[in-house]
Amino acid sequence: MAEKSLITEEMRAAIGKPLDSGEPFPVEKGSIKNLAEAMNHLNPLYLDEAYAKSKGHGAVVAPPMFSTYDLRLDAPLKILELPFEVAAGLHGSDDWEFIRDAHAGDVLTPKGKLLNLVEKDGTRGRMLFITSEITYTNQRGEVVAIYRPTEIIIAK
Repeated sequence: MAEKSLITEEMRAAIGKPLDSGEPFPVEKGSIKNLAEAMNHLNPLYLDEAYAKSKGHGAVVAPPMFSTYDLRLDAPLKILELPFEVAAGLHGSDDWEFIRDAHAGDVLTPKGKLLNLVEKDGTRGRMLFITSEITYTNQRGEVVAIYRPTEIIIAK
């Protein structure tokens, strides 16, 4: 007899639904500098406004990963009612598309949705792979980056 699926019809119906992806947030020169230094990514585009302007930018450029500022990896779990007991959860993977630069003075708005649910058997038991998508746009409505994380929930 086949085991009951970890994915209910209600969970399938949530695919495509919006997620709480956070509030708009400013791209600030000091935050850009802090992130660049923390990552030891000392590109002058991130640190030197005069240099960035000499290369055609209006202000210092934010490193591509700046979008992770207020990342909410638990957002899919807030809209999914899991019909099973959880043994463990872990972050599975990241898929990023960097489309355009964000600059100091921009405001990024994250908008997320549940993208996919996949069930698999593993050595530790049955697993649910939850993939979401978060699109970051600037104040002009231009897409800056798209992030697709996958979270793995292992059933007890």
